[in-house]
Amino acid sequence: MYPYRLDRNPYPSSPTPTLIDAKILGGKRHKEAKAAVLACFSDLHGKVAEGKATDKDFRLLTIIQDVGSGKTHLALHIKGLKEVEDRTVISYVDLTQISPRNMHSLYSAMLGGFTDEYIAQMRRAVVKHLLAKAEQSSTARKVFNYGFMDSITGKRLSDKAELLLNNELVPNYSALSETLSREFSPIEVAILKLVVEGKFRADAANVSTLEDIIASLAALASLNLRFLGRVTVFQLDEFDADRETTEFVKAVINAHVPAAALLLIFTPSSYDDISKANASVFDRLEKANYKVDLAGSNTYEEILDIIMEYIRFHDAGKCFTDDEERDLAAKVKVIYDEFPDFRNVRSMLNIMYHATENAGKREAPIIDEQAIDETIKNVYPGLRIRGSVMDVPISDFIKIRRSTSDVSVLESGVKDAVRNLVNYAHEVGAVAKPQKSNGSGVDIMFSDPYGTKVAITVVINRDHAKSFEQISNTLKTTGFVDKLVILTNANTTAGTNGSAVVTMDRCKMIDLIYFSNKYKNNEMMEDDSQRALMLAKSIRIC
Repeated sequence: MYPYRLDRNPYPSSPTPTLIDAKILGGKRHKEAKAAVLACFSDLHGKVAEGKATDKDFRLLTIIQDVGSGKTHLALHIKGLKEVEDRTVISYVDLTQISPRNMHSLYSAMLGGFTDEYIAQMRRAVVKHLLAKAEQSSTARKVFNYGFMDSITGKRLSDKAELLLNNELVPNYSALSETLSREFSPIEVAILKLVVEGKFRADAANVSTLEDIIASLAALASLNLRFLGRVTVFQLDEFDADRETTEFVKAVINAHVPAAALLLIFTPSSYDDISKANASVFDRLEKANYKVDLAGSNTYEEILDIIMEYIRFHDAGKCFTDDEERDLAAKVKVIYDEFPDFRNVRSMLNIMYHATENAGKREAPIIDEQAIDETIKNVYPGLRIRGSVMDVPISDFIKIRRSTSDVSVLESGVKDAVRNLVNYAHEVGAVAKPQKSNGSGVDIMFSDPYGTKVAITVVINRDHAKSFEQISNTLKTTGFVDKLVILTNANTTAGTNGSAVVTMDRCKMIDLIYFSNKYKNNEMMEDDSQRALMLAKSIRIC
């Protein structure tokens, strides 16, 4: 059993999305992008619904954003939608898988990008069309090798058609060509013959020029509309500035293939490279009918919704509680804030996959701090909380950060930690014995090795304006010491002679609380001692 009472790990394990993984789509930005693409397909299908298409019925779409932002996932998700399947035929091509790239390999890949299910549907539709013709034409009957003996034995034309579809009958190619040529162009006939033979993808061997390829793409789009009532969509993923590829795409765009859409997927850096390498292609991309920019897809809110969507999708019993969702969200927030490397969909899903596996093996009911800690240690060895002097483990960092989300709790914890740190500095001989504070907002007093009387006060507020006011008041009432150190979360350099204001970020405050916990529990090791003194120096204690 996996966390949250799931019977399987909901997160993908593959570094790149698969069609199965892509069934799930989360994130407001991604859903908005999906809606835009679907609107394009719906608009195009509506224009050609009566089976007639012109060069005005062509659409160019672009999807752009950084690596790991979910572009491919979005494209595959759309490809697998039932509502899309009913209106479109989609060929998906990953351009990184094509080498060398030339017009023939690109066309071959586009033919390969159509699913076997589509090819089977197309073949059945064409054979059904031939069967209808055979009911009226003796030439068409010859396609199925239907003769006198078949009629005598009671064998029907439909039986012969099924034999053909099951590859148990070889069609009469001469009759097939003659029958098809009465309705279709030579290019369409060539494609249809290959469809009937079950050799659809072999058309790549029939073209010799770019002009031939464009004509074949146009013919294919026309046939898809004629036989299936669907528009044709060519998805090219990882589109870049490769010369052969850009020239090929330029030709497709210029051809305005009727009843077709070209969807290009690339990164901002690739887009910039294209602008420098091929100005005319860049100009066409700039004028795309739909430009889907996934900017914002790597925000915390977007990534969090994607993470939650995987659980919701697999939570058949709807057992995932609001408390569990808030708990997981708080942990994800820490990862997102503290590790810039994980601020993209792909990396965060990888963490969630491994953390879920870890928690599942331990039969933990939720994705706990230990699961996240061990995941980052094992999957990303050497990664540390940035700026942490005490080298706080991820699990402790998450616990402390969550427990101190209330600013009053945080301030109390930091004050207690500073007192403990001064006491520890005294124990190792770095400062004199601490003295009781005499009020006036001072939290602890002590003397340094030179006899200088030092006072420390902690000022932490959510409202920094209140912090500035409190710091100002403290500066006015602490003339009884030689040196005043104010530790605050407010970004200020306020101070006078004999006073210093030290701005602490949340990482520094968690360092203090982590030290304090170890100190109170007598868990200080040699490395901890050295780190504690470094921490004390960083906040002007010694």
